[in-house]
Amino acid sequence: MSQPPLKAQLVPSRDAVAEGALLARVDYGRETGIDPEDPSRVTVGLPPFGTEQASELLRTPQAVTRGEQDGIGFARSEDLLFARVFIADSQDMQQAAEQAYLRLLRFHTAMGYPALLRIWNFFDRLLEPAVDPTLDRYQAFCAGRQQALEALQIDGSALPAATAIGTATPGFLVYLLAAREPGIQIENPRQVSAYHYPPDYGPKSPTFARATLKPWPARTQLYISGTASIVGHASLHAGKPAAQMDEIINNLGALIDKVRNDHGLALHGPGDLSLLKVYVKREADLPAIRARLTARIGDHPAVLFLHGDVCRKELLVEIEGLYA
Repeated sequence: MSQPPLKAQLVPSRDAVAEGALLARVDYGRETGIDPEDPSRVTVGLPPFGTEQASELLRTPQAVTRGEQDGIGFARSEDLLFARVFIADSQDMQQAAEQAYLRLLRFHTAMGYPALLRIWNFFDRLLEPAVDPTLDRYQAFCAGRQQALEALQIDGSALPAATAIGTATPGFLVYLLAAREPGIQIENPRQVSAYHYPPDYGPKSPTFARATLKPWPARTQLYISGTASIVGHASLHAGKPAAQMDEIINNLGALIDKVRNDHGLALHGPGDLSLLKVYVKREADLPAIRARLTARIGDHPAVLFLHGDVCRKELLVEIEGLYA
């Protein structure tokens, strides 16, 4: 029986042994950056709770080729491309986002993997004022990303599942997964599509799908974007971490129901996902967040709690998921 081209595994960094082909390694700790000796390895400055450092391993049963071109590190298998860019000086967040996206969007297409499946964005001082003081740095990031899309004549609705989280260390890191053939962009029936947000949240809307569904011959996989306590386009339960967790689980449940009903994927709730990453803004909220998650989905075997900032000041927690 054939295997799907991607499997994700969470391990303590000290146990991150390269068993089999590794498409990418993401280390979570106290710095953000790249490994000059390994173009498939990145470090995200989001400390995990309960351990000094944790690693996410993206494995593949296929042979992997690694390399670097014009500052873009990559690893590719027959079916998948991992690519990353790190911009050390991200003071002008709008410019950094535009340049990173121009480079990566041109690169993945030129490499023969035109179908984006998943994008991750991590940068410091997420909600602090941008160079343009009328914007915060997240809004500036959204504006820069949109400029890149417009320059390349890409409709924002074509972008896949994504995450954008604030770190405590300098630099802008963006990495992606792309495939030869497209997946299916999924929207959440409880939420307005991000690219249709009104201008209340910034001059340029965020551009990402709520999830990307990718059918492979061996198995269909689901990549779920960072999901917060947002219904419609409004934040709910300001200052209440447990209530925000409830709303997030409701959002994830609605998304999974849609995927099951529309596409036949045999998932019944967030507890069936292979991996969950929980981004927690305030350490003091961790016990309430952890307890509420366990109460709703049980003791999930693959959950990583990370200390990071979320895209609106009133939002305290965000969850992304993977079924692989």
